[in-house]
Parts: sequence; C-alpha cells; structure tokens
Amino acid sequence: MLAAAGLAAGGYVATQAFVPGASGPVVSNEKINLRGASNAAPSAGFGSALPLLGLAGVGAVAGRMARRAEPVSAAAAAAAAAKAAAAAKGATATTSAVACSAGVGSLKKGEGVAGKGTGGSSFDPATQIGAMAPLGYFDPAGFCKKGDEAGFRNLRAAEIKHGRAAMMAALGAVVQHYVKFPGFESVPSGLAASITAPGSYGFVALFAVSGILELGAWTESDNKEPGNFGDPLGLNQYTQEMREREINNGRFAMFAAIGIISAELLTGKDAIEQFGL
Repeated sequence: MLAAAGLAAGGYVATQAFVPGASGPVVSNEKINLRGASNAAPSAGFGSALPLLGLAGVGAVAGRMARRAEPVSAAAAAAAAAKAAAAAKGATATTSAVACSAGVGSLKKGEGVAGKGTGGSSFDPATQIGAMAPLGYFDPAGFCKKGDEAGFRNLRAAEIKHGRAAMMAALGAVVQHYVKFPGFESVPSGLAASITAPGSYGFVALFAVSGILELGAWTESDNKEPGNFGDPLGLNQYTQEMREREINNGRFAMFAAIGIISAELLTGKDAIEQFGL
C-alpha cells in the first residue's frame, strides 16, 4: 500500500530503520525510487507534478508503521521496490481492461466504423442494428453466432435484400388491382400476371435487370454496412433510426407478401379481392 502510494505520488517511498551502531542505534532514513535508482530525480509525468503531495502522504503513512530494529539492505529495498512496481502494474492493467470492456459494451448499435461491428471473438450480433423492441434480439434457431461477423453480415444483407423485394411486391400486389400499364390491360391481377403474356415478358425483363444490378452495381462491400449501396437521391437519411425502420418494414413486408401469395393460391383472389372488395 505504501509503495503504491509512493508510485502514484511521484515514484518515491520514504523508509526509516534503526541501524545498530557502536554508541547505540542510529536512525537511518532512506528514500526509495520505485521508478529507478535510489534518490534519483523523478521522471517527467504525473508523479513529478505532485512531489510535495506525495511526500506528505508517504510521511503520514510511514509515521504509523512499526519501526524496524534491523538494517535495511540495498537488496531488500530493491526487492520491495520491484514487488510494489509489479503490483502497481497489475492494478493498471486491470483498470485498463475494465475500461476497455466498458467502452466496448457502451458502443452504440451498428456495424462499427466500417460497418463491421467490433469484430473478432468480441463480435456480438445481439448489439447490432435490428435487435429492437418488442422482441429485442430474436434468434431462436441460433443462426447468428457470437464472433461470427462474416456470417452475420451475410444473413443481414440477405434480410435487407428480401425485405426490400417484399416491400415492392406487397405494394405491387395492391396497386396492380387498380393500375394497368399501357399494353397490359388484358393481363390479370395477381400471380397469373407473371405467366400471362405480355405480363410474362415484363417478368423476364424484371428478373434480368434485377440480376444485373445485384451482380454489377449493387454488390456488398466489407468497407460498408450490409445493404448500403450509397445515396443516389441525396436524401441524407442513412441514420440508425431510418435503418431500423427499413429493417422493421422489410420484416413486416415479408410476412405480408407470403400471406398474399398463400391466400391467392388458396382462394384464387388477388390482394384486394381477398378483402372482399
């Protein structure tokens, strides 16, 4: 404790011992430098800025210590100094580890600076964007493993992609009941539009364009967040709130799209007719 106090105050510890002499015990005062040679000047740093405070604190503690009746050798003093320095170093390492852990735990949800989270074994999918109320982090099948950042990014990109496609599909299933493009007036609404000419031609063209965009223009990058393909319209809305909204709307749309398709296969009615309209 004394050594740690001296180290924090400037790297010095004052010791006092009774050294036997010819005419009786003689008081020996010694100042041990925990950072170097005995009685050396303190090095520049935090401790050297508080020499008086350190000496006062050490003196107060030393006054309460039991006085030794044997001489203090240089080897014993050096051993004590090394032991105190090791203890102080261990305490500093522990403090740094706690601070580091606190810093990692307090990171805001997201995929880090480059969109990839904390990385390594410390990567936790439960802290990424998408884990939100009311379900929080929901992965009952255990697809996302802690530390598997690459696997998480792949699944997140697929989720965003399917969510975007489902949002367009659910909206299109409603709009096509009321709106027909020129030349497509005879095309039926619902799933039959994809297999009835000229609707089938449009379906093939849409499939080809989607493949070109996915393989060429809209490719994933390790330097960006999953699903981040830039901001071509300059909306400047790529924020955590908007990203969470997109993920939530995409999840809802996937349920909506599969529900519309299933109901049409069962009843033969398109999305609007399923409401009895």
